Formats: sequence, C-alpha cells, structure tokens
Amino acid sequence: MMQGMWIAHLSDLHLTADDQPLYGRVYTRSAFCLALERIAGLKRQPDLLLLTGDLANGADGRAYRFLQQQLIQLGLPFCLLPGNHDGRETMAEVFPGAFAGWQGRVGYLDLPEGRLLLLDTSVPGKEWGSVTKDEVARLEGLLQGPVLLAMHHPPFAVGIPGMDRIACRGEVQSLGQRLGQRGVEGLLCGHVHRHVSTCFHGIPAQVAPSPAHQIALDAGPLAYTLEPGGFLLHDWEPGRHLISHYLPVQAAPVHVYAE
Repeated sequence: MMQGMWIAHLSDLHLTADDQPLYGRVYTRSAFCLALERIAGLKRQPDLLLLTGDLANGADGRAYRFLQQQLIQLGLPFCLLPGNHDGRETMAEVFPGAFAGWQGRVGYLDLPEGRLLLLDTSVPGKEWGSVTKDEVARLEGLLQGPVLLAMHHPPFAVGIPGMDRIACRGEVQSLGQRLGQRGVEGLLCGHVHRHVSTCFHGIPAQVAPSPAHQIALDAGPLAYTLEPGGFLLHDWEPGRHLISHYLPVQAAPVHVYAE
C-alpha cells in the first residue's frame, strides 16, 4: 500500500442506548467494537477516524456516551458527522468540539495532507438529506489546496430504489459541478449500508458500509440483511487518485506465501 494519509471511514453504526439489539437481532454495539478491534490491530494505525453519520439509532445521549468511551479507548483522532438518525444537539453535548468553527452545516478540518470538508446533510425529522445553494457557495469558498468532502447522504443514485428515494436533494448538480471544476480529490459518504464506488462529476466517490447490518441489494422492497459488516480505509496522497480498501469487521488468518 502506498504511503499517503490513512483515513479509517466508518458509517451507520446505529448504536442503541442500552445495547438492546436493533430490530431484535442486530447487535450494533458489538459490531462497532469488532470494527474498532480490527482498526486497533492494523500494523499501521490510521491517521484519522472519520464517522459519516447515523452514529446512534435515535438521539439518545447514552448511545453517544458509549461511542465517546470507545473512541477514547481507541486513542485515534476522530471526526464526526450527523446522519438522519442522529440528533445534532445531543451530539454536540457529548462531543463539545464536534461542530466548533462550523458555518451552519458546513465545516472543515485541516490535515497534513490537505483539507477535509464536512457537510451536514441531515434534515430534522426526514430520512432524506439536502444541500442548499448557500451551502454550495460556502463549500466553494473553502476549496483551498487538496480537498476531500465528507457527507452522510450520497448526492447520486446507488441503484437501490428505496435508498435513492432518500438520497441527498437540493443543489446536488450545482455541488457536483463546483467540486468537479475545482478538482476535489474524493467524496466520502454513508447512509446506504453498503460499499458503493462510483464517480460524481469526475470525482472518485466512496460510500462506506455499516459495521453492522447492510441494505439488501436486490430484495425489491427496502430491506436489510446480516451480510458481514465492514468499513473503508482510504489512502490519500494529494496529486494521485484516492485509493480505498474495504475491510470486513472480522479479520481472517493471514498466510504468507512461501518464497
């Protein structure tokens, strides 16, 4: 693997308040802990942990406090975005610095390799997301140097009708045109509970899976499945294409080829 900046990208944790299983069968806390164990076991540790929304399954402070405890134990720098199942106010209470310096729903984090732009696409009480004309303008004003953009709702179709109905709405085409014209090097999303890879106005775009349950790809009606959970590891070195790897939450034995 090339030696850029490593960003471990998790999304859609759906942590429950008291470790009760989601839908009576999805143990989201256990799945998240497995993902963190996998990350902790990497020989090279990520430089940043990016969590792109739906961190809690409802705005319950107990779920966010559990998340806080686990992140402290992991000991890596982290960055949080809300999703449609989160409560931004409750997140801000548990993580006071989460939205420091933001302009409305737009923020950024300057990293050694470049700038990570952050867009909160959540709409209170709605499953779909949005981006406004003013937010596109704010983002454009922050496009300085090498840039990645992170948001919860993908601004493009993923081929699952039930998820495409609750994707990002509003000024998505204007967003794509501005980002493409300015050479943004990657778009990182969540929401879909599957790993999806595509291009958006010429920009490499990656959707992270959930560590827990996945959205079924071809079930017809919107449905979830207990296919193995996972996360993404992005290798970002400005000036070359973003390299992204999918890792399942549970590691398997490694067998060295005989020389």
